[in-house]
Amino acid sequence: MADDGASTPLLATWGDVDPARRPFDPVEMSAAVRALVPPPPPRPAFRDGGWVGGSEAFAWVDAVSVPLSDRYGQWAYRWHWGPVEREQLGFVTDRIPTPAEAPAFVADSLLAWRRWLESLAERFDHILPSLDAAQTGGAADVVAAWEAAVAQLMTFVAAPVVDDDGWQGYCKITLRWFLTATGIPPDRAQALVDGALERFGWWAPLTAMEISEVAERVARDVLNPGGIATVARVDNWPDTWPHGWPSWRATNTGKGAGSSPHRGHSA
Repeated sequence: MADDGASTPLLATWGDVDPARRPFDPVEMSAAVRALVPPPPPRPAFRDGGWVGGSEAFAWVDAVSVPLSDRYGQWAYRWHWGPVEREQLGFVTDRIPTPAEAPAFVADSLLAWRRWLESLAERFDHILPSLDAAQTGGAADVVAAWEAAVAQLMTFVAAPVVDDDGWQGYCKITLRWFLTATGIPPDRAQALVDGALERFGWWAPLTAMEISEVAERVARDVLNPGGIATVARVDNWPDTWPHGWPSWRATNTGKGAGSSPHRGHSA
């Protein structure tokens, strides 16, 4: 079904972008964009103390998005979202192509976005079965599987992002899609992701410690309301995690039973 080009797709769930639901022919697309892509405006320029042409550049990006989403599905509306620095929206407007270059520019960007979604789908297909409680050895294994899943996805998403100001958005949308793929409603998925990443400001580099912390928090917040009460009382987990901070699993610090520990700079 074609998407309504008059509105901006929210892409709130994995179902909105799952490549398996939307067949895509790169060869056909490369030929079709020649008719779909309107002529771009001149590249924005800084003149007389301000930028000239910025609004026209953004309007062109949207003018490309509408026919692409109408033809290929709402995922294509964000043809410029491939997680490579040059393909982020601000860099698209900074690199408005010439009319002759525009079809190849759009085709390359859309293909990069599609390939990234396909790579993400492969990871989801690999990870999701590991979260099935019926396939694990117990509550502790479920927790470990969730933490490993979140950590793996964050590492995958952040790896190609050069700009420290860019990983947060990709991590948020990826984790939201992942949670909705597990059956969590979109509103709750958004709240869980916002809660896990709320303390990160702009220009904050992502480190292994932060990945571990976010993975732990997501696992805790997803599983505790689900009734897996025994998770917090497993005694064979380390009582510090990491660097001496109390773990939510600890049984010797008063922080156990799934309570939220106060962890220095954590939210």
